[in-house]
Amino acid sequence: MLLCADEDAAAADLASGALACPSCGTWRLRAWGYGRERIIRALGGERRRLRPRRGRCRSCGATHILLPSWSAPRRADAVGVVARAAAASVLHGTGTARLGAELGVPAGTVRGWLRRLRERAGQMLQEATAECGRLVAVNRDPRGP
Repeated sequence: MLLCADEDAAAADLASGALACPSCGTWRLRAWGYGRERIIRALGGERRRLRPRRGRCRSCGATHILLPSWSAPRRADAVGVVARAAAASVLHGTGTARLGAELGVPAGTVRGWLRRLRERAGQMLQEATAECGRLVAVNRDPRGP
């Protein structure tokens, strides 16, 4: 699964063969239809229809879905909805029933999001720190500070 900041640019890169396969690392990912259509809940109660592009590697045969960055993998809710629930819970101590009512989702769903975020907090911190270190190393100007 690939998360894409710009859906149109990702589709163009997929069509031109400019995307590397995450499984084997070769630059042979090609367009291969679409994933199943789904409805994603966004902030403000908006429902967004999503039919993500699918790519297939010509080297290893693996298939990958290209998801826009606003959608959360394997979730029916947009990233902004989950982030708002997490922020309100952490910063204001808002309960799951109230959050669910405000966001238009069941309280049990909000509880599941918060539980999963707590369970993965250490791993997410490690991954974010490693990614920041990689970005600093890649973007360092060789001429100095």
